[in-house]
Amino acid sequence: MKTTIPIAIVLLACVSSSALHAEEPLKISGKTMGSYYAIVIDSPGSADGERLQKEIEEKFAEINRQMSTWDESSQISEFNQSKSTEWFEVGADFAVVAQEAKRLHVVTQGAMDVTVSPLVDLWGFGKNKRRKLPTEKEIEAALKFVGMQHVEVRQDPPAIRKNIPEIQVSFSALAPGYAADEVCDILRSHQLKSYVVDVGGENRAGEAKASGDAWRLGVESPLGGLHKVVELTNQSIATSGDYRSFFMAGGKKYSHVLNPKTGRPVEHPPASVSIIHESCMTADGLATAMMVLGPEKGIELAKTVGVDVMFLDLTQDGMLTEQSIGAFAAEQTTPTKNP
Repeated sequence: MKTTIPIAIVLLACVSSSALHAEEPLKISGKTMGSYYAIVIDSPGSADGERLQKEIEEKFAEINRQMSTWDESSQISEFNQSKSTEWFEVGADFAVVAQEAKRLHVVTQGAMDVTVSPLVDLWGFGKNKRRKLPTEKEIEAALKFVGMQHVEVRQDPPAIRKNIPEIQVSFSALAPGYAADEVCDILRSHQLKSYVVDVGGENRAGEAKASGDAWRLGVESPLGGLHKVVELTNQSIATSGDYRSFFMAGGKKYSHVLNPKTGRPVEHPPASVSIIHESCMTADGLATAMMVLGPEKGIELAKTVGVDVMFLDLTQDGMLTEQSIGAFAAEQTTPTKNP
């Protein structure tokens, strides 16, 4: 269960603006990971679209076989069901994502934690839809089984192990971005260098279009419509948001953004966070962590690790506010209407 909800990033101006560039872009789309994927390739040349789509979907299937928590026979489901603390063999993709989960757990000082499933379920945001306040004892009990520090990863041979039998992992905050990165590798292997890959709202752009123009992608506003359009070349953008998943109890709003340290929903989380980074997997994971950290700590971390970030929030009177650095701060905001 991803603890933040991706907000769709809309591709703009898919075709070249050059009147001399008559070749139509190649578009490939379908479903994966319980969501969608969409790919636009500029200057496809002699690329075989059907063959390319088959190769891409085979990769998606392999990633799902290793990392889908909805498939009870997947490697991650078998690992989660196992009570063994011995090394558990996994696929190479699984090990790469697990290693990045370990790294981001350290970088974000625990804000990014892929072992929070017990908390997600306890608060009713997972498969268990019970939406009522848990007791202090229930929160304390769940926290005993949370913490990526209790998981070890190795790459050769790829394997993972836990030192607490009940520990479970979920890569929903990393796998879509990883899948986008892998699709880009496939495209480059076919000598296709100018593209945008969108997997469930997490996007990665390749080289500029044949016209020389960068790819333009728009970030949705929590109020509807586009808030901002950014130009990307050989970079990724990922967005996570809070405003669509919460419940009310005792007159108080409880967000699905959970703090892995306290075991409780973050109070007043941002409406959304967008990250620009070369790796879509890293951008995906950091967007999740930034929802927990909030603007002050998040911008400080972004400066430290060298990423661009944009925090959007809604005031009590419904006004949209922005705090951003890097490319987001340099781009003009697209006006949005408060309904």
